[in-house]
Amino acid sequence: MNKFILFILLFVLVSCEKEVEVESQRIIKKEDFKEISISSEKHFFEEIINPSGIGLSHDKILISEAWRVPEEHPRMHLVNTSNWTYDKPKGKHGQGPLEITDAAQFLFSPDPDTFWIYNMNRRKLVQFSTTDSTLLGVKDWKLSEPMAMIHFVEIGSDSTYLASPWDGLEKLLEFNREGELIGKYGEWEKIPERPDLELKQVSEMSTGWLDGNPNTGIFVKSSLYRDLITIFDYNEKEFITLSGPNLELPLFDIHETSGPSIFFRPDTKYRYRDVAISSKYIFALYAGRSQIEYNQTGIVAEEILVFDHKGKPLWNLKLDRSIIQIVINEQTNEIYGLTTDEDPGIALFQIPGELL
Repeated sequence: MNKFILFILLFVLVSCEKEVEVESQRIIKKEDFKEISISSEKHFFEEIINPSGIGLSHDKILISEAWRVPEEHPRMHLVNTSNWTYDKPKGKHGQGPLEITDAAQFLFSPDPDTFWIYNMNRRKLVQFSTTDSTLLGVKDWKLSEPMAMIHFVEIGSDSTYLASPWDGLEKLLEFNREGELIGKYGEWEKIPERPDLELKQVSEMSTGWLDGNPNTGIFVKSSLYRDLITIFDYNEKEFITLSGPNLELPLFDIHETSGPSIFFRPDTKYRYRDVAISSKYIFALYAGRSQIEYNQTGIVAEEILVFDHKGKPLWNLKLDRSIIQIVINEQTNEIYGLTTDEDPGIALFQIPGELL
């Protein structure tokens, strides 16, 4: 009898382990989401020329300019969300101390009076004040040599950074505040239908956006060229991978070079254009259109897929206008996005009541 009970217990334990493994690798479908249509209002500011990125620092929206905007213009702008007025410019173009050439990413900002940006071209992080009137930053930090090949970076904890590399075997790297590599998390998996691809090439094909919320310990990578979302629970050091709805691989060619070897074709469809994390949800901006289609229509993305932190599909927010990049304001229950029309501005969407 004891042997029979032990056999049953062992069977249950093995079954549970298999269930956990299945749960960490999921395929999602469009019908998994409940559709909700939401409308927006647009705010336009003459001071903003060609917005390319959006962030939020408490009650201020942070806007970055595209790299091709003339150098005499500031690299960033601050907008007040309380009354939708233009606050001030930030970011003097240059290669000197406290100057920047671009603001490729806005990092998580716990301090209400400052914010950090990633100046990708100069490989440094720069802190700016939201209260002073100077264009210059107040502090900058050059990335260390071990961080030379990172793509995006985010605040991991009070003393660390999490980063996604341009290519490599690992999905995420962790660095301390001195820039020393202290952790590697998650290896890329081979693609069954393309076993010839090396893991470095799988990494290149899976490139995309990184966003995180150190308060919840949830960090998410969303792929630009694959229907692939990778959720990382920093506290548990566990990954959840969501594939789909479109399981087709992007259109690409392989060229052997000293750098990237995956080159995407112009008619390749963009998948996820951005991702944002709130205290309860993951908001993934989905495109499903190619650069050629964007050039013809001006449309990039018109839907936001919403998941819980465990990757459960919940809602598909159908937007009334095309946007690129999003940020969530939990204090006002609003979603902000950059519009893609001829006079780009900021689209304001109210978060539906079902999500509150």
